[in-house]
Amino acid sequence: PKAGYTASVWGGDCAPGGTITLLPGDNKTCTITNDDIAPKLTLVKTVVNNNGGGAGVGDFPLFIDGVAAVSGTAYDVTANALHTATETPKAGYTASVWGGDCAPGGAITLLPGDNKTCTITNDDVAPTPATLTVTKVVVNDNGGAAVVGDFTLKVDATTVTSGVPAQFNAGAHTVSETGPVG
Repeated sequence: PKAGYTASVWGGDCAPGGTITLLPGDNKTCTITNDDIAPKLTLVKTVVNNNGGGAGVGDFPLFIDGVAAVSGTAYDVTANALHTATETPKAGYTASVWGGDCAPGGAITLLPGDNKTCTITNDDVAPTPATLTVTKVVVNDNGGAAVVGDFTLKVDATTVTSGVPAQFNAGAHTVSETGPVG
């Protein structure tokens, strides 16, 4: 048998296993049909959320030749034809090149009976740092003697110095202080 094809049982004058008995003068015909097996293409999406992202696999629509596909599902495609895997990008994520059995741009040609997989990974982008300056002002107009250095300033759990810019990831933060009573 040829790879990528399935054979029927023998037919015509042959038994299903291909046996035949010929008598003198017989003129018989045996037939068999070989059918090509539709190749299967699977797209596999991986999402990496190591910088605060929250997207999942379903947030990046996948396509085979412009037709929607679901990650991890095998689809029948036409043999000996160029196919292209694509995805819809999402802001805040970078995509790897296509890998697995696909060329980096997502192109692939399958032969009858092939079962190929193309992979792509989307990774959340580290936020661009933002600058925050916390400035402590101490007013001693009622007999107090404290100075700025007597207070500990924090952004979240990070200690900062009054008046000195510090970088933090974009997003919500909490500014707090501890210091002398009064």
